Amino acid sequence: MNIFVVEDERWALAELEQLLAYYSPKHRIHAFDNGDDALAAAIELRPNLVLTDINMPGIDGLELIEELTKLDSTIKCIILSVHDEFEYARQSMKFGVGDYLLKPVKKEILIQAVDKSILLIEEGNRRRAEWLVGSLAQMLLSEDEVTEKSEFGREVNRQRYGMVLLSLSSGELIKCWKEVDLGVDELQSQLADILYPGAPILCIDLDSRQRLLLVPMSGVTEEEGVQPVLLRFYERLRELPLQAHMGFGVKRELESLRSVFIQLKQCIEEQAIFGMPTFLTLGTKRREADLLNVWDKVRVMEVHYKKGDLLKGQNMMKLILEDLCQKRITKRQLRLFVQDMLFSLKYRLLSSSSGMVSLNDLQEDLRSLNGCSGYDELSEWLREKLLDLYCGMATKELNPKGLVPMLLQHIHNHYQENISLQQFASDHHISLGYLSRIFKSQTGTTFSDYITGYRIRKAKELLSGGIERLQEVSQLVGYEDTKHFSLLFKKYVGTTPMMYAREHNIYRKNPPL
Repeated sequence: MNIFVVEDERWALAELEQLLAYYSPKHRIHAFDNGDDALAAAIELRPNLVLTDINMPGIDGLELIEELTKLDSTIKCIILSVHDEFEYARQSMKFGVGDYLLKPVKKEILIQAVDKSILLIEEGNRRRAEWLVGSLAQMLLSEDEVTEKSEFGREVNRQRYGMVLLSLSSGELIKCWKEVDLGVDELQSQLADILYPGAPILCIDLDSRQRLLLVPMSGVTEEEGVQPVLLRFYERLRELPLQAHMGFGVKRELESLRSVFIQLKQCIEEQAIFGMPTFLTLGTKRREADLLNVWDKVRVMEVHYKKGDLLKGQNMMKLILEDLCQKRITKRQLRLFVQDMLFSLKYRLLSSSSGMVSLNDLQEDLRSLNGCSGYDELSEWLREKLLDLYCGMATKELNPKGLVPMLLQHIHNHYQENISLQQFASDHHISLGYLSRIFKSQTGTTFSDYITGYRIRKAKELLSGGIERLQEVSQLVGYEDTKHFSLLFKKYVGTTPMMYAREHNIYRKNPPL
């Protein structure tokens, strides 16, 4: 905060400087021996609080206050005067002067008056910042152009800003930016020092996982100075137990704030490296990786799944994902690869069984893929997709290996019911022990663990989709005992069903653009 002291008596000015040193270094004290110099300095170095004498050569204290309030109505003023006259006090009240102190001023009274003014300034700044942040968030997130076309919106769009978008990937370990203590306040302070002291850098939480810093800029020099600071901050993001992406772009004069924000957001969504933290500048376009050798592995995986060798198919899928990770592919290329792979596998499977394939049969809903932030989550997602695809294939030979896909299909179709492994074994004339062994050898897990994990995944989908009644969710996934279901959910997910629902419903109601 900038505090101006204006006093034409040199000895009095020195004494005031000494008394107000109490507020350094948090606040900066600027001393002037006349009103003209103070007014000239205020144009470049905007004061927050001004303490001034009345009778001075040139413009007097009241004239100075009048000019300052024209310049910025939020500037607070305190008058120091030897005149105990009502007319002076009346005129000062007209300009919103906070205090009228008589000289000689005792230190305690001066400190008390300055403290009161600082509190009023900070409260006013907080309220204005809240209003400004709310208006900017509405301008950025709303498709309605009313705010952008308003006088406020036009004024914002006339300015030049640096935009820093911080984006957390979805996940369980960290649910929102409020849980992350990486020193955003410190980042704001460092950016302000590069630009100019007291630069009004705004931090806007657009939703639980998107945070935007809006940095006022005047030229290319500032843009070059900002990036090294952002790169140092990005190194902290890399330490998070979750992927956090950082994008930087510049909104130039007369550009739409919302349009630049959307471009920056799309840049992160498409060009960020999947499963890894990424720092991007607006307009970045990464070269796509060569995936020919990956497609060779897809064909091998397809053969294993068609034969019913589920575990071999899953192991090959893991090798495919390891290749993709090593190639550091972007989110965009990953989505295209997964889409093409599922389309190809489904087409070849349907055409080999029926000969006739409809495009409607090949459509795949990939929206849930957006919930995968890393390769572990992607592996689980693909595993379920592939099991659903190949377990639906009719088995001509009812050999033991072919029974496992049939059992998985049965679980997926009837997980809400009481499924008995013993009954399935009896219906297909195979011993319970042998079926248990081949089930584990083909899936890598036991029948009990598999069905529990599948039910929990379905419960997460229901909770994320808006169903919040615990008893209802528990019954929908096959558990009559709500308490038992809650314990299982916390064991597998790490949090209670209700905490999971609250977090994911907040995110669902306030999704990113």
